[in-house]
Amino acid sequence: MDRFPLTSSRWPRLAAAAWACALVLILVAGPSASPPPADAAPRPNIDLARAAISDLKVFVDFDTDTATFAGWPEDKFGRRLPADEIARAIRLGLLLWASVLPEMRFRLVQRESEANLIVRFGPYRMSGFTDAGGRAFTPDEWARPDGDCGRKAENRRPSGAHCAEWEHGIIVLETGRWAVKGIDWRGMREAWMDFAWIFDPARPHFGAAGHCRDGRDTSVPWSEGCVPFRQSPYFDSLAGADLASGFAHELGHALLGPHTPAPYACADLHCRPILSRDSCVRLTADGYSILFPGDGLDCWWNRRGVFGADAARLKALGYRVSYPVARATLILTGPGGRSLRTRDWRAAQTAMIWPLQMRVLSAAESRRELFLTDVVLDGR
Repeated sequence: MDRFPLTSSRWPRLAAAAWACALVLILVAGPSASPPPADAAPRPNIDLARAAISDLKVFVDFDTDTATFAGWPEDKFGRRLPADEIARAIRLGLLLWASVLPEMRFRLVQRESEANLIVRFGPYRMSGFTDAGGRAFTPDEWARPDGDCGRKAENRRPSGAHCAEWEHGIIVLETGRWAVKGIDWRGMREAWMDFAWIFDPARPHFGAAGHCRDGRDTSVPWSEGCVPFRQSPYFDSLAGADLASGFAHELGHALLGPHTPAPYACADLHCRPILSRDSCVRLTADGYSILFPGDGLDCWWNRRGVFGADAARLKALGYRVSYPVARATLILTGPGGRSLRTRDWRAAQTAMIWPLQMRVLSAAESRRELFLTDVVLDGR
């Protein structure tokens, strides 16, 4: 769901995009292709990140002043999210990581001058975003926030000079298409029906480009670009992409750096289409990751959490990590008042069901899975 750069943001945009797609194609080209060795890229210096998260002060920058660029998050129907839901989403995204990072302490602050992290929403159009995207900095780039960058216009200083918000202690998020409470387990049945319709091999599929695959011809690969996801019969039942998961994904970049690398089953659709109807839920050898490249599908699913692949990367970089034991109580709920309270992330993921398997949930599974609705840190 984001457009996190695989190259420096200072490269020309077209060259960077071509390089990123070429890299993905090399990594997923076939059985003879293999991912680069783990030490191929320089390890990030995480001292800045560890210092920042030990006393993380977060300022959420949104308002209705038309003289500023900052916007107010909206749902997929253009309705403003209530302020308490926005704060809940940002807080929950922070809590997910804090649940396994004993060094992490955070609080939301009311003044930008107090913050060492700014979260900003805006109508981004020039930064390569989708309409529910985000962008963040890396562990090497924790810097003193400079809210003047982007205050009046996207990636511009008040003087008009160019700047990049994500290089100035700011995580940026698109204003529209978000949901918080509305996506809490309520949308899982609708999501299953939606995906069941998209991936039904008995039906032909059409898209903006015309006839792209007859679902009865299994020899033809599926093309996600040809599936009219937003025109499917159950799309309007889904409340929107989950803001809590989206923010947790971006904060993950500030902790870990780039996306979780290959191998994963579903390549970035902007480089090549999905090849199998059963591989939209992607897994690494360590399972699911909240830092898989966004492809417009993940945020419609039940994915709030910290997963084995994410914890393994945190440990490898030198963070103190408690996973799978949480230093918190994880609270999951579901239809009919069902609930689960646990301190074990693996138990929570078993209750979520879908991150553990590489296929679309059945109707029965979607009805009984639980959704993470709160995290209560020890001592709070």
